[in-house]
Amino acid sequence: MRRAALYYHPEGYTTAGGPVIGRRVAGEEFLRGLLRHGGLEEVVALVQSEAHREAFIDHVAAIAPGLPARAHGFDAPGRFDDVGTIFLPGGGMGSYAWWRRRHRQAAFSLCGVTHTTATERTMDALGDLLVAPLQGWDALICTSNAVQAMVRRLMSEQAYYLGQRFGAKQVPGPRLAVIPLGIDTASFEPVGGARERWREQLGIGEEEVAALVVGRLSVATKFTPGPMYLALEQAAREAPRRVHLILAGSFETPRDEAAFREGAAALCPSVTLHHVDATQEPARREIWAAGDFFTLPIDNIQETFGLAPVEAMAAGLPVVVTDWDGFRDTVRHGETGFRVPVMTAGSGEELALRYAAGTDGYGQYLSGAALHVAMEVPRAAEAYGILIGDRERRRAMGAAARAHARATYDWAAVIPQYLALFDHLAALRRDGREVAPAEPGRDIVPLRPDPMLAFAAYPSDPVPAETCFELAPGAGPELMAVRSAVPGTVNRGSMLPVQATLLRMLARLAEGPATMAELAALAQGVEAMRVPRGVMWLAKLDLVRRVR
Repeated sequence: MRRAALYYHPEGYTTAGGPVIGRRVAGEEFLRGLLRHGGLEEVVALVQSEAHREAFIDHVAAIAPGLPARAHGFDAPGRFDDVGTIFLPGGGMGSYAWWRRRHRQAAFSLCGVTHTTATERTMDALGDLLVAPLQGWDALICTSNAVQAMVRRLMSEQAYYLGQRFGAKQVPGPRLAVIPLGIDTASFEPVGGARERWREQLGIGEEEVAALVVGRLSVATKFTPGPMYLALEQAAREAPRRVHLILAGSFETPRDEAAFREGAAALCPSVTLHHVDATQEPARREIWAAGDFFTLPIDNIQETFGLAPVEAMAAGLPVVVTDWDGFRDTVRHGETGFRVPVMTAGSGEELALRYAAGTDGYGQYLSGAALHVAMEVPRAAEAYGILIGDRERRRAMGAAARAHARATYDWAAVIPQYLALFDHLAALRRDGREVAPAEPGRDIVPLRPDPMLAFAAYPSDPVPAETCFELAPGAGPELMAVRSAVPGTVNRGSMLPVQATLLRMLARLAEGPATMAELAALAQGVEAMRVPRGVMWLAKLDLVRRVR
C-alpha cells in the first residue's frame, strides 16, 4: 500500500491569511503535488493539536476528495510504524529524531528539506543534526547543488570541531539528497485575454517590451535593484522601442519602496516603471502574461532555490537571472534564458562575528553579505538587449523555457523523486544498524529526561510500585466530585486517568488497601501509565492515603 506521511502545521502548507513567502509557497505546492501525483492510497499527518488534525483532513479533502487521510499526535508514535518516512517541511529534524528515539529508532525514516540556510536558527538546527539521533536511513533534501555544498561545508566544519573536542572519529549525519522544488506548471498557462488586459491597464503598447520582476521587493532579503536598473538603462538607450519594467510584488518596508521607486527614477530614466501588488489573485497568476521576459538578479544569501524563475519559465517567459544558487541548476544559459556572471570577494568574518554577537540583526547580516557580491552589469545589459531587440529570440527561448519547466519542475516529475528517496530510505532502514542505540537504564533523551527521574532527589519520599494505598475516611466518588469542582484542584486534567478509571480505582480501594501496581493493572497502555499520576492527585485531595 503506497502511503505518505508528513508533519502538518497549517502555516507551513498554505499562503492563505499570511505573507506570501517562499517556504509557505513551497509547502502549499508540495502538498498539492504529493496528493495529485503521488499515487497514494492513504496520507497520514503528524500534528500538534486536534485543530491541526481537522485542518489537515479538510485540506486533503479539498485537494484530493476521497483519498483516505488520518492524523495522529506526538503522543502516539506507534501509529506511524507503517508509514515508512515522515516528511518534515524544514531542516530542523533534531527534535523529531529525539521524539522517535523514545519509541523506536528503526520504526520509520525522517526526511527534511532546506529553505533558507542563512539564519542563525537554521544553521544551529543543521549543526544539531550531528548531535541528534539521526540514522543512516534519514535524509535532508537540498533543493539545489549550491545549497547542498553550503550544508555539507557547515556540517563538515561542525563535525571536525566535535571530533576535536570529544575525540570522535566519526560524526554521522543524515543523507544529503538534491531534489528541486516543484510547481504546478499548468497553473501558469496564459489566461485568455490577460496579456491584453494587463498591458492596457498599465499602458504598455503591443510593440513595446516589458521586463517583469515577481517576488518580495526587499533590498535586505532579496536583491539590490541598482545593478538591474543600470543594466536596463544601458539596454533601453539602444533599444528600437520603448522599454517597461513591471515590479510585481509587495514592498517589505517603506524604505524598500523608496529604494525601488527612487532608484529606478535615478538610474534608469529611459525605462517606464510600474508596480503591481501581485500577492493576491488574479494578479498573482495573471501578471506573468504582461511581461516579455522575466528578470531576478539575486545577490542575497537568503535565497537557496528560487521558485520565481521556474514559474516564469512555466509561463513561457525567457529569464535573465544572476548565476547564483539554485538558478545555476534551473536556468539553461542561452537556451531558456541567460545567467549573468556574479563576482564575490573578501572575507565575511566581521559579518559573522557581528551576527553571532547579536550586534547585527538578520537583515543587516544579509545586506552586509550582499556587499561582497557584484553582478557584471555589462553582461546583464547585453542579455537584456538581446531579448529587448529580438522578438523571435524571446519566443524561441520562452518556448524552450516552458518545455524545460514542464519536463523537469512540474510536480509530476518531482514527486517521483521524493518517493524514490523514501523507498531508498526504507531499504536502508531494513538493512541498517543503529548509531548510538538506546540502552536500558539510561535516559533515552538525555536533555529531555523523565522529570520524575531527573528530579528524583527533590521529594522526601519517592513511592515505589509496591506501596499500598487506602481510602481516606469518608472518601468516595461523591467526595471526589465535590473537591474536584473547587477551582485550582484540577490542573492538566487531560493528563489524569479518565473518569471511568478513577472510579474503578476508588471502587477497588473500597474493597481494601491496594498497591500502586494493582491499581495500575485496572487500565491498559497509556491509561495505565497515568494511574500513578491519578493516585497522587487523589492524595493531593486527601481522598486516598498511604498505608504506613
